[in-house]
Amino acid sequence: METKIKGIIPPLVTPLRDGETVDPDALRQLISFLIAKRVHGVFALGSTGEFPALTDVQKRIVMETIIDSARRTVPVLIGITEPGTQRVLQWLRCPEASGASAFVVAPPYYFRHSDQELISHFLTIADQSPIPLILYNIPQTTQNFLSLTVIQTLADHPNIIGIKDSTGDMSFFSRLTDALSDRPFTVLQGDDHLVALSLIRGASGAINSSSNPVPEWFVALYDAVTHSQWQTALKFQRKIDELVGLLESLSFLPALKAGLTLRGIPVGAVTAPLQPLPDGAYQPIREILRRHDLTL
Repeated sequence: METKIKGIIPPLVTPLRDGETVDPDALRQLISFLIAKRVHGVFALGSTGEFPALTDVQKRIVMETIIDSARRTVPVLIGITEPGTQRVLQWLRCPEASGASAFVVAPPYYFRHSDQELISHFLTIADQSPIPLILYNIPQTTQNFLSLTVIQTLADHPNIIGIKDSTGDMSFFSRLTDALSDRPFTVLQGDDHLVALSLIRGASGAINSSSNPVPEWFVALYDAVTHSQWQTALKFQRKIDELVGLLESLSFLPALKAGLTLRGIPVGAVTAPLQPLPDGAYQPIREILRRHDLTL
């Protein structure tokens, strides 16, 4: 198994039955679907996986299922973001996560923190983690921004191996890739609209929500950049932009799950207070997928 963290790594949705119980069978089906489309890794319990709304029991079921289903084939990343340092530390030796390739950790959310507090948070976790950490920069939800200075400081720690940047700021992302280009540090783009540009600019790969229903577009884009086929890469970026624009115009997570359902993966409900997409709203998603021969 290739253990380097690079390429297209879908942040898995969490399949739920009515009553919000995790559906392990649907999760296994999703993982098999993505691996068959040649993704380079999978990431559980990120924003797309609705992690803030899941119980600890639900999270453990997701961890156990993904490790059992994927770790022998592709690297497995597990999100363990929490509002405080001690809450993250409790997950480090969770037996259900044994076999993961890396933990993904965003800054603590709810309270705002100074740069020094953020550095202390991540270094404490890195010192105690049995596997490497990947930072996750998503200030629009955590209220805490990982600055270039903070990231460079943390990148000196041998157990911090990369970052997913979801700021949506391409200028910042370019500075980030330049600043870390002389280190064996993985830089992953988290904004679906910026994948092609980021890969061309030197990103190691991408973790994007919409790669769940259309993984083949992302893998084709990645392959095109790898072979310096810029126009092909941009062609697939335009397809992605069209789909993501539609999902964003609806309710993104319910619409994303609707897209997977239309591809034959029964990922089911969303966590309350989110509401499932009404049946009538499926049609525009179905039309895009059908136009590209991606529906059942």
